[in-house]
Amino acid sequence: MRRSEVAPKLHSHLVKCDDLPHCHALVAPPTPRRLPEGAAVGRELSEAMLALERLKATARHLPNVDMITRTLARREAVQSSQIEGTRTQLQELFEYEATHSSDGLPADATVTERYVQALDLGLGAVRRAGARQALDLDLVRAMHRTLMQDAPAAVRPGQFRDIQAWIGSGRIENATFVPAPPTRITACMEELEASMLQYAPREDEQWTLSPVAQIAIAHAQFETIHPFADGNGRTGRLLMPVMLAAEGYPPLYLSGTLLRHRRAYYDALADIQLRWDWSPWLRLLGRAVTESCDSAIAIANDLELIRADWAGRLGGLRADATAHLLPTYLLGHPVVTVNKLADAHGISFVAASRAINQLVERKILTEPTQRRNRVFHAAEVLARLERE
Repeated sequence: MRRSEVAPKLHSHLVKCDDLPHCHALVAPPTPRRLPEGAAVGRELSEAMLALERLKATARHLPNVDMITRTLARREAVQSSQIEGTRTQLQELFEYEATHSSDGLPADATVTERYVQALDLGLGAVRRAGARQALDLDLVRAMHRTLMQDAPAAVRPGQFRDIQAWIGSGRIENATFVPAPPTRITACMEELEASMLQYAPREDEQWTLSPVAQIAIAHAQFETIHPFADGNGRTGRLLMPVMLAAEGYPPLYLSGTLLRHRRAYYDALADIQLRWDWSPWLRLLGRAVTESCDSAIAIANDLELIRADWAGRLGGLRADATAHLLPTYLLGHPVVTVNKLADAHGISFVAASRAINQLVERKILTEPTQRRNRVFHAAEVLARLERE
């Protein structure tokens, strides 16, 4: 990264890299506590907040919100990981979870499943605490440790990096961005924690930041600090639904929109890192929130229609038939095995097998060919999730 590529207003935040005195790195400026002056982002952020409230109202009235949320979380895991170049598809993640086997699946299926675990860890922590205070650096490190538990020891899962990092291929001199040296990371992260992760309005502040502005600023500041040796993008995207959950909103998953606009996403972060221009990112994130809320509402409503249709197809069975339990269960587990179903409902293998056969007969489940492990797909759910 050349000094000339960094805006003059950021030059005071450039330092010599540890052990590389001929190279400069950027120590992230203090986390913004207000929107940049003159930033024309009000419309996007206002529309995003309205969309969040629509999502909250929808979740409040959905009869099967937990199962639908579970499915959307896995969709997020796949899409966030795909931003980083993984190849696992949503159906493959569900198969991995159902069988605990990666036979025939992409090698990175495990990587994607670790994202689910890290997300569950973060959401569980803030929900149990019921406050933003639970979102501290210990939780950030714990999510990273869960996410990267299979990585080489040099990645230091759950620990801040102890080496100089840079973004871009090739030599550090040609990097597109060089974040802070290792010795500056802890101070930067402690400032981010106090200013934004545990955000609370201050008496001397005229304006407070909306939750949408908070997640936008927190994510971009985290990526600018780049605290870990690997996994920064995924960890940074984990922060956004966790922060919203801490504010009482349903988990909102943004990676699908960011994946579709990946180039604009990277460019907007670069505008902050090299020019401290927040407007492109705030506009992009505001639009992403609105789009993701509308998408989540549409998917949730469609999945409920699918479930109701399935219930109708089972109308001829006895009222106590195990098969009646499956339409709701399949919203959150659209790939199942007989053993998985038996364990989930505390029933015998024979009863689970009979229930699955009844759903296959009614074309609710299908059995793909050429699988070492017998799995059954709720194809209508999978198709709806892949549609947008």
